Amino acid sequence: MRYRPSLRSIWTLIILGAVCYSLYLWAENSRVDYKMPYYDQKMQAADLMETALQTLVDYRGEDGQSDSFGDPRLDMLIGQQFSTITTNIGTFEDKIAGANPNFAALLVDLMTKAGVKEGDLVAVGFTGSHPGVNIAVLCACRALGVKPVTITAVGASWWGANDPDFTWLDMERILNTKGIIQSVPIAASLGGGLDEAAGLSAVGRNLLKAAIARNELSLISSSSVTESSAKRFELFMKYAAVRPFKAYINVGEGVSSLGHEENGRLIRDGLVRRLPVRNYPARGLVHLLNAQKIPIINLYDILAISRSYDLGGAQIPLQPVGEGEVFISVRYNIVIAAIAVGIALVIILLILRLDYKLFRLKDSGVDPETLM
Repeated sequence: MRYRPSLRSIWTLIILGAVCYSLYLWAENSRVDYKMPYYDQKMQAADLMETALQTLVDYRGEDGQSDSFGDPRLDMLIGQQFSTITTNIGTFEDKIAGANPNFAALLVDLMTKAGVKEGDLVAVGFTGSHPGVNIAVLCACRALGVKPVTITAVGASWWGANDPDFTWLDMERILNTKGIIQSVPIAASLGGGLDEAAGLSAVGRNLLKAAIARNELSLISSSSVTESSAKRFELFMKYAAVRPFKAYINVGEGVSSLGHEENGRLIRDGLVRRLPVRNYPARGLVHLLNAQKIPIINLYDILAISRSYDLGGAQIPLQPVGEGEVFISVRYNIVIAAIAVGIALVIILLILRLDYKLFRLKDSGVDPETLM
């Protein structure tokens, strides 16, 4: 007779199930918190951003609050839907997600993965649309000891830095003056349509020019997006004559940075070492720099990036510093899990061996029950 496992005793199966379930619970409860790489720098970056936001709150005071969100940092940072320097549409959730201090830790993660190290230069393309993300970038650079060289398209989308008296350039200058960040702004453009604030009123255009002038930056003026991208490239390359840039960080939908508004959807978010070969509607600064083998960190869909790093998306009030998988990852204790699996296998094999012995006895004409 051919042997087939029987395990006929219901008590055998119950005990086996109970033991295996106990081993499962042991392994399940063995999970431990694992600090992610560059944990200290990530915490420093998030703390710096917290300080930066509070500094701007103190600078602006209650007069600078546009709405009441129950969090003074958001009251200060989130602009109006419409203003004289609002250049295009935007999503409210993106602005909230980008204001999270832990977003700075996300930038530490992306820059270190790009190979950026202390003392390196990075080129940064800002717009006025995402002041929170802009601050996160600069705080991450400070935490890593990296020098950011910035060019800003000053115009802002809905709920961005669209107060004519408190643009992103003003925020950057204040934070530099206070010693919280150490960026090097080298130029600015109007931003918006064609990077020349196309469609904006003459009043709005003049207010953008005034913001650039009071922050003592040169104005990038051009007749086309291609020309504007080329001028940006020339300015960055001139600055990097001695030390090359180790990465280019694009924040938002700046048309001269991306080349065309549709390119934001064609280029994936996060770290891009080589841009994919595609039929782009037009080519911008990201293409020119990537052709020089400079990695691109694309921050276009802010809400999606935030969620991918377990930063909670758009939260009011803002998430406390240190939360999210960018800081701590919960992992199983591999040793305990392996021991649990090993014990379960040994028990199953022992039961099968006993069952086989009983089968052999029965096959030989011996009733196993007479041996009990």
